[in-house]
Amino acid sequence: MNDLQQNMKRWIRVVVGGPLGVVAWGMSGASAMAVVIWGIKVVAIPLLMIKTAAWGIWGFGVMRESRFRKPKT
Repeated sequence: MNDLQQNMKRWIRVVVGGPLGVVAWGMSGASAMAVVIWGIKVVAIPLLMIKTAAWGIWGFGVMRESRFRKPKT
């Protein structure tokens, strides 16, 4: 059972993207709040740039976590 818990924690960490993923999720949430506050017409171009950067950071975090956090056998 302990192995299952460790594997689940590892895969959740990989899906989130580790610390870089948390930053990316925060950027994404902040951009969503900007849309709510100022409207889509005002923040359309910056929103696109922030979302693109957030997806890139998240993808890098996922690759990093999946490659560097392999379980020891």
